[in-house]
Amino acid sequence: MDPNIQPMQKTYRGDRRHRQPKRFLQRRISNLTERFDGDTQRIRSQLIFELRSLLEIATEQSLGTGGQKTADRQNWVRLAAYISQVINGITKTYDVTQIKDELEELRKSIEDMDKK
Repeated sequence: MDPNIQPMQKTYRGDRRHRQPKRFLQRRISNLTERFDGDTQRIRSQLIFELRSLLEIATEQSLGTGGQKTADRQNWVRLAAYISQVINGITKTYDVTQIKDELEELRKSIEDMDKK
Protein backbone atom coordinates (compact mmCIF):
# COMPACT_ATOMS: atom_id res chain seq x y z
CA MET A 1 0.00 0.00 0.00
CA ASP A 2 1.44 3.37 -1.06
CA PRO A 3 1.49 5.87 1.85
CA ASN A 4 1.48 8.84 -0.55
CA ILE A 5 -1.96 8.11 -1.93
CA GLN A 6 -4.33 10.73 -0.59
CA PRO A 7 -7.78 11.78 -1.71
CA MET A 8 -7.78 14.76 -4.05
CA GLN A 9 -10.53 16.82 -2.50
CA LYS A 10 -10.80 20.56 -2.38
CA THR A 11 -10.98 21.95 1.10
CA TYR A 12 -13.95 23.97 2.26
CA ARG A 13 -11.65 26.96 2.68
CA GLY A 14 -10.57 26.89 -0.94
CA ASP A 15 -11.66 30.33 -2.02
CA ARG A 16 -9.84 33.50 -1.04
CA ARG A 17 -12.57 34.80 1.22
CA HIS A 18 -12.22 31.83 3.57
CA ARG A 19 -8.45 31.76 3.85
CA GLN A 20 -8.00 34.79 6.07
CA PRO A 21 -11.38 36.32 6.76
CA LYS A 22 -10.09 38.52 9.60
CA ARG A 23 -7.58 40.30 7.39
CA PHE A 24 -10.16 40.57 4.65
CA LEU A 25 -12.64 42.21 7.02
CA GLN A 26 -10.00 44.58 8.41
CA ARG A 27 -9.00 45.67 4.91
CA ARG A 28 -12.61 46.21 3.85
CA ILE A 29 -13.37 48.29 6.94
CA SER A 30 -10.24 50.40 6.40
CA ASN A 31 -11.26 50.99 2.80
CA LEU A 32 -14.78 51.95 3.87
CA THR A 33 -13.41 54.46 6.34
CA GLU A 34 -11.13 56.02 3.72
CA ARG A 35 -13.97 56.36 1.21
CA PHE A 36 -16.28 57.98 3.73
CA ASP A 37 -16.31 61.62 2.63
CA GLY A 38 -19.39 63.40 3.91
CA ASP A 39 -22.08 62.85 1.28
CA THR A 40 -24.01 61.48 4.21
CA GLN A 41 -27.10 59.79 2.78
CA ARG A 42 -25.36 58.10 -0.14
CA ILE A 43 -22.34 57.08 1.89
CA ARG A 44 -24.42 55.81 4.81
CA SER A 45 -26.45 53.55 2.56
CA GLN A 46 -23.25 52.33 0.91
CA LEU A 47 -21.65 51.67 4.31
CA ILE A 48 -24.69 49.74 5.47
CA PHE A 49 -24.66 47.64 2.31
CA GLU A 50 -20.94 46.86 2.72
CA LEU A 51 -21.29 46.11 6.42
CA ARG A 52 -24.15 43.72 5.71
CA SER A 53 -21.89 41.74 3.40
CA LEU A 54 -19.25 41.66 6.16
CA LEU A 55 -21.96 40.53 8.57
CA GLU A 56 -22.76 37.62 6.26
CA ILE A 57 -19.09 36.58 6.26
CA ALA A 58 -18.86 36.77 10.06
CA THR A 59 -22.11 34.83 10.42
CA GLU A 60 -20.89 32.19 7.97
CA GLN A 61 -17.65 31.83 9.95
CA SER A 62 -19.56 31.53 13.23
CA LEU A 63 -21.66 28.72 11.81
CA GLY A 64 -18.70 27.01 10.14
CA THR A 65 -18.01 23.42 10.98
CA GLY A 66 -14.48 23.37 9.59
CA GLY A 67 -12.96 22.17 12.83
CA GLN A 68 -13.05 25.57 14.52
CA LYS A 69 -12.57 25.77 18.24
CA THR A 70 -15.53 26.85 20.31
CA ALA A 71 -13.67 30.01 21.34
CA ASP A 72 -13.11 30.94 17.68
CA ARG A 73 -16.76 30.46 16.88
CA GLN A 74 -17.72 32.59 19.89
CA ASN A 75 -15.40 35.34 18.66
CA TRP A 76 -17.09 35.26 15.25
CA VAL A 77 -20.53 35.45 16.88
CA ARG A 78 -19.34 38.41 18.97
CA LEU A 79 -17.97 40.10 15.84
CA ALA A 80 -21.23 39.54 13.95
CA ALA A 81 -23.14 41.11 16.84
CA TYR A 82 -20.78 44.07 16.89
CA ILE A 83 -21.14 44.59 13.14
CA SER A 84 -24.91 44.58 13.64
CA GLN A 85 -24.55 47.24 16.33
CA VAL A 86 -22.43 49.39 14.00
CA ILE A 87 -25.05 49.06 11.26
CA ASN A 88 -27.73 50.07 13.74
CA GLY A 89 -25.65 53.05 14.89
CA ILE A 90 -25.05 54.23 11.33
CA THR A 91 -28.75 54.11 10.53
CA LYS A 92 -29.46 56.39 13.50
CA THR A 93 -26.42 58.68 13.35
CA TYR A 94 -25.82 61.67 11.15
CA ASP A 95 -22.52 62.61 12.77
CA VAL A 96 -19.68 61.76 10.37
CA THR A 97 -17.07 61.69 13.13
CA GLN A 98 -19.07 59.25 15.23
CA ILE A 99 -19.55 56.92 12.26
CA LYS A 100 -15.80 56.96 11.55
CA ASP A 101 -15.11 56.24 15.22
CA GLU A 102 -17.47 53.25 15.15
CA LEU A 103 -15.79 51.89 12.02
CA GLU A 104 -12.37 52.27 13.67
CA GLU A 105 -13.59 50.43 16.78
CA LEU A 106 -14.89 47.63 14.56
CA ARG A 107 -11.51 47.38 12.82
CA LYS A 108 -9.75 47.24 16.20
CA SER A 109 -12.05 44.51 17.48
CA ILE A 110 -11.13 42.37 14.48
CA GLU A 111 -7.46 43.08 15.12
CA ASP A 112 -7.94 41.96 18.74
CA MET A 113 -9.32 38.63 17.51
CA ASP A 114 -5.92 37.95 15.92
CA LYS A 115 -4.17 38.56 19.23
CA LYS A 116 -6.28 36.07 21.17
